[in-house]
Amino acid sequence: MRNLNLLLPILLFKTVTCRFFDNLFPIPLVSNVDLKKYIGKWHQVGTSRSTKLFGTGVDYYNVTATYELQEEYNNNITVLNEGYNSNKEFENISGYSYCNNNDIPAKRKVHFTGVPVDGSYWIVKLEEEQNQYEYAIIAGPLTRWFGTRFSLYVLARDRKIYKEKYEAEVKEWCKTNGFTNWWNCYVSTN
Repeated sequence: MRNLNLLLPILLFKTVTCRFFDNLFPIPLVSNVDLKKYIGKWHQVGTSRSTKLFGTGVDYYNVTATYELQEEYNNNITVLNEGYNSNKEFENISGYSYCNNNDIPAKRKVHFTGVPVDGSYWIVKLEEEQNQYEYAIIAGPLTRWFGTRFSLYVLARDRKIYKEKYEAEVKEWCKTNGFTNWWNCYVSTN
């Protein structure tokens, strides 16, 4: 019993510090993004509470994102986000997504019309089936190195297929990859 009393604080300390320090390192990005498989309409099926700081959050519903290639700009896509706020009012915002370094296509920035600061849009997981991506997990970091798991967006092509086939896998991936705090954990959205 005495050994257990000594072992328990050590295990607890190790668990807490590993979780803390793992979250300090930048989250890994997907190595390749084929924008032709990424464009089209997506449904937001999950997010984090922290996204409320960016104007959306868990109070929004029927949120979609539509992406199209910008042929005149290499590696850029147009962005149209639409949805309903908690007062059942329709809202939308448009802009574009770009890369500062085309060698890292998953580390993107997003610029919205009328917003003075460009946001970070890091693609951290993609699931491909039938020559298109079926779901995407996006991290919204605070900085390049710290807070790379600050916010979470989960997009899917089809809500029903996602719920049936992928949601449990995505929730587990989020837990395993540091989206475990009140502000950044996975919250299902409608």
